[in-house]
Amino acid sequence: MDRIPQNISRLFIAFLLLTPLAYAQDAGRTDAIIAIVNDDVITLKDLRQYIAGVAGQLKVENKSPEEIQQIMAQYEQKGLDKLIEDKLILAAANDKGIDVRDDIVDKRLQEIKARYPNEDDFLNALNSQGMTVSDLQQKLTDQLKVKYEVDMEVRDKVFVNPQDVTDYYNAHTGDFGHKPMVNLQSIFVSYDKYSKQEAESRAAEARSRLLAGEDFDTVSKKYSDSSSVGEVEQGQMVDAVERVVFNLKLDEVSDPVEVENGIYVFKAIGISPAKQQTLAEVKDQIYSKLLDDEFQAKFSEWVKKLRDKAYVEIKQ
Repeated sequence: MDRIPQNISRLFIAFLLLTPLAYAQDAGRTDAIIAIVNDDVITLKDLRQYIAGVAGQLKVENKSPEEIQQIMAQYEQKGLDKLIEDKLILAAANDKGIDVRDDIVDKRLQEIKARYPNEDDFLNALNSQGMTVSDLQQKLTDQLKVKYEVDMEVRDKVFVNPQDVTDYYNAHTGDFGHKPMVNLQSIFVSYDKYSKQEAESRAAEARSRLLAGEDFDTVSKKYSDSSSVGEVEQGQMVDAVERVVFNLKLDEVSDPVEVENGIYVFKAIGISPAKQQTLAEVKDQIYSKLLDDEFQAKFSEWVKKLRDKAYVEIKQ
C-alpha cells in the first residue's frame, strides 16, 4: 500500500494565487503577516498563493473537477494549518539532506505530460496557471522530498498484525455482508400523466404483453414513464413494493403495484440472497483500512512533534 495522507500527497505542488475563504475579506492587506514559522514569515499573499498553487497543479495534472473540488475543500478550510505543516515537513527533509534524482523528477513530469494529447496542450495548461516547466520541476522535487521524509519517519514504521485483521472482522461482521438483493426491470405509469383509471389500464396492458412473451424493452418504450429500477437491496424501497419484489421468482412478472405517484409492474431478472463475506474475501480490505488508520495516527503524532519543536506563532 503506497499511499501518503491526502493532506501531503500534493503538498509542494505549486504556490500561486487564490483567496481562501477565511481571508476573502482582507483583499487590501496581502502583505499582512499571518504566521511565523521559525525564521520564516507567512503573509496573506503566501497563503493565497499556496492554496491557488494546489488548485493550479491539480488542473495541470488534468484531474477531474470532482477530484479537484474534494481536495480543495480541505485546503480552503484549513489552508494556514496545512501551509505551516508543509513548511515543517519540507524543512525536516532538507535538514536530513534528502535529495531527489533528476531522472525521478523527469519521470514524474513525463507522466503528467502523458495526460495531454500533445506538448502544446501541456504547455498551454502550464501557462494558464502562471507556471513554467522549471516551476513544475521544482514543485515536483519538493513533493518527492516530502514523500521520502514521510516514508522514512512514518510509513516504514507502520505495521498491522494479522491477528488485528481477524479481530476487526470478528468485531464488525455486520459490515461485511449484504441483505437480499433483486435486480428489477420495471414499468412505471405516472399519475402525473394519466388519471388513476388510465394508469391502471396502461399498467395492466403492459403486464399482459410481458406475460405474452413480448420483449421488455419494447413494452417499456410504449408504456413506461421512467427507466427501470435496477438492482436494489432489501430495505431500500417502500413496504408495498418490497412485499412484492422480494417474493418474485426469477423472470417472474409482478402484479401491478400502486405507490403514491403511480403504478409499477416489475420483472425480476436477478436474485441474490443475503450473504456474509468470509474473512478470506475481505482480509485485504480490512488490512488496508487498519494500515491507513495506523498511518494517519502516527503521521498526526509525528507532525505534532515537528510543530512542538518549532517556533510557530499565529497572528490574530
